[in-house]
Amino acid sequence: MSNFLHDIPRHFKEAYHGLLRNIAMTLSSVSAVTVTLVLIAVFTVFAMNISAFTKNMESDTKIHVQIEDVIEESKIPSLQEAVEKIANVSEVTYSDKDAELDAFIEVYGEHGELFESYRGEANPLKRAFIVEVDDGDEIERVTQDITKIPGIESALYGGTNVLAMMDAFNAIRSGGLIFVLCLSALAIFLISNTIKLTITARKDEIAIMRLVGASNGFIRTPFLIEGMFIGLLGALFPILITIFGYGFLYNAFNGVFFSEMFPLIAVDPFVYQLSGLLAFIGVMVGLIGSYISVSRLLWWRR
Repeated sequence: MSNFLHDIPRHFKEAYHGLLRNIAMTLSSVSAVTVTLVLIAVFTVFAMNISAFTKNMESDTKIHVQIEDVIEESKIPSLQEAVEKIANVSEVTYSDKDAELDAFIEVYGEHGELFESYRGEANPLKRAFIVEVDDGDEIERVTQDITKIPGIESALYGGTNVLAMMDAFNAIRSGGLIFVLCLSALAIFLISNTIKLTITARKDEIAIMRLVGASNGFIRTPFLIEGMFIGLLGALFPILITIFGYGFLYNAFNGVFFSEMFPLIAVDPFVYQLSGLLAFIGVMVGLIGSYISVSRLLWWRR
């Protein structure tokens, strides 16, 4: 262990000189990582915002439950308790006729004042419960369970369009994750093959090191450090694109994607978290790609 620590400065020095001696191959490897990480950054931003849209829809999608007129006011608490006992129900809020009229007036904006005359005994609206659920995927089942409770006239949540949109967002999010994983694997393959050319060009150097008794670990370490540096250098441009590009788009769209229903993820700390992830992926891709290439050569020359 002490020998390894003692050799670390030497390994870094050899890695540095190796990168400079093979500058063409270094730039080729860095370019491969850069292109891949740019694509990963774009699809990660896309997938994460889709995920945020889905969660926002789930939190905003509520079930509007109308209560039968024959139900006395004194029975409302027990009816509310029955709704609260249904699985996946997170919160139930009672809305009397006046509250329902206020919500109705708010929907119509400045024209809503026309309905003020219906306040009091003339109010034709029904009392209601506003129900929130823990899992948006369960909203249809929860709605069906609510309608089975005696005293409930109807329960509406927006219908199949809401579920279809949420399913589409979930599918896009899952597809984006798979695509990012595939890109990472592609980056490892590209850098592995590019570094393989670099290592093959230095096979005489490796052979000399073997002749003087260098261990596989001693030979491999500088190449691994080179791979990590290549991955880190390849991550710099994608990180800059992430920080400045996403910030520009966020401001251009005023923080929402065409509608308040689809708020974009705030720039801070999202871009810095993603930048850290890109740097980590770049380093790991370079490390794994280098390890695969140099291990193959060392095994072949054993």
